[in-house]
Amino acid sequence: MIFKGKHNHLLAAAVAAALSSAPFTSIADDGTERLIVTGSRMPVDSNQIIAQVAVIERAEIAAMQAKSIGDVLAPIAGIEIAQLGGAGQQQSIFSRGTNSNHTLILVDGVRVGSATLGYKELSTIPVQQIERIEVLKGPRAALWGSEALGGVVHIYTRRLEGGQYQLSAQTGSDSYKSLDGAVGVGYQKGSSTIALSYEDSDGFDVRDDGEDDDDGYDRWSAALRGDYALNQTVTFDWVAQLDDGSLDYDSFGVDNRQDYRNHLLMLNTRYQQGALESELTVSQSRDSQISFIDYFDYFTGDLVEDKSSFETRRTQLSSVNRYAVTPEWTITGGGDWYRDEVKATNDFTVDERDTWALFGHAAYDNQRWLAEAALRYDDVEKVDSEVTYNASFGYRFAPQFTVGVAAGHAFKAPTFNDLYYPESFGFAGNPDLKPETSDSYELLVRAHVAGIGVDASLYRTDVDDLIDGYVCDENWNCAPQNVDSATIKGGEVTATAAWFGIDHQLALSYMDATDDSTGSQLNRRPHKTAGYQANVSWRQLDVLLAYDYVGERNDAGVRLKDYQTVDLAVSYHINKSWVVRAKADNVFDENYRSAVGYNIPGAQYFISVEFANN
Repeated sequence: MIFKGKHNHLLAAAVAAALSSAPFTSIADDGTERLIVTGSRMPVDSNQIIAQVAVIERAEIAAMQAKSIGDVLAPIAGIEIAQLGGAGQQQSIFSRGTNSNHTLILVDGVRVGSATLGYKELSTIPVQQIERIEVLKGPRAALWGSEALGGVVHIYTRRLEGGQYQLSAQTGSDSYKSLDGAVGVGYQKGSSTIALSYEDSDGFDVRDDGEDDDDGYDRWSAALRGDYALNQTVTFDWVAQLDDGSLDYDSFGVDNRQDYRNHLLMLNTRYQQGALESELTVSQSRDSQISFIDYFDYFTGDLVEDKSSFETRRTQLSSVNRYAVTPEWTITGGGDWYRDEVKATNDFTVDERDTWALFGHAAYDNQRWLAEAALRYDDVEKVDSEVTYNASFGYRFAPQFTVGVAAGHAFKAPTFNDLYYPESFGFAGNPDLKPETSDSYELLVRAHVAGIGVDASLYRTDVDDLIDGYVCDENWNCAPQNVDSATIKGGEVTATAAWFGIDHQLALSYMDATDDSTGSQLNRRPHKTAGYQANVSWRQLDVLLAYDYVGERNDAGVRLKDYQTVDLAVSYHINKSWVVRAKADNVFDENYRSAVGYNIPGAQYFISVEFANN
């Protein structure tokens, strides 16, 4: 089996204020309100969501001096990142043991990713332009639709107030250099943020069985984000972002390079009057990729310059409406429509499809009992329709001690590659594929006692109709088939505390992700992971120490050894505007492999200077 891996100006300010002092997870130090959007598609206190939620703020991203989204997500319990090379190379996210394409990626409320691959390549999203990330673990397809089996990663991009600005420059190992800046432009009824970023690195040899050369990358991004309040009840906000980059990779050729150019366009309007809130969003996202492979013809010895291209566009329209029936009861309803279009070097047998959906959500919280239910109907053109649900119940024994249970049914629609890939070398897509489905159950405990915050859960997920991409007949004609299933059982604990002037976070997880047909551990899913972070501030100095342990796991028929790494990040605040930062990744130069055939960079060192007035 192959199991692969707006916003109202005032509302945005309120969300930022509510989250500015939030710890790395959803655990509240003092029971204060913390607003998130991912759990219900409208801002809601995270304490009302019976699910594991992690929130990472811009300040935490800056403190850890992350180079990629994978760096930001890796410390979260239940999240495993498989890094196929350095920061600019492919990153796969495995949320609670599900596939790498079973985690939905959202950017400012818009689903993004390739309709041919079925996932978003995280390395193409510039971490410098991220304001906040919400991570909700467990199924949420009843609100967001396809792909949200293992969880949802919701990325919010930078937003500055008028007159604020920021500029930073960094250099380090492998000839790494980066430059990024952002400025906020204010006007009478809103503000806009203009952001630019650039990165370049010579890289290192990412594969141990390919070409003996350095695999570098470069990437840049430009974005415009803004909001405007028409009056007291109607507001608009918008996003226009372009990401462009190139990376080297190893293959059988002599010159292997991949270029990408992705964009995101979004316009949102929001109406709020009394107990009613409504949002209407129109957006378009594009993922475009060109792969170049130059190789010598075996028979003639001539140099052959070859390339292939894939481009997918997704045009979306979404409506979300929430009504507060009473202070305890809220109901939410809406609909989604999106069209996926594919253009590629080889013509697909079908190159576009529409998906439309209707959903409803109800939440109840009387300070003791809380309950939540969601139901959604998706119709995927030429594939199938699917009904998904989420249901959860919780009880607060005290304001800072909650126990809850949750269940959910989710699905993942087959990709264009799965369904319609044109016949090539004995392989072709299978238009008769069904969606992959999952059923999940969870027990959660959330508490804050004697200065220690704890989020813990036990869960089970049964995944059926998994698509094996290469099922071949006796004549070696191969096509994807719904033939696989898996059972995933696990538990995770995240604890936070502030002792002796040091902020501590401990994240532990155990997972048994099993192929039902063979009983073997699924690829790239370790049974055990552990992470610890300690953050201390003294006068103008901030120090962050991070320890990570990843247990043994399978990959491509090989048993990968467990490993542990230590990172150290130091920030020195010269004054209110200037900060000098230094980072050492993998301080002890641990030699390990994240995936079979791929090297890791070893110890790396970076230094940066930042100037900001915000």
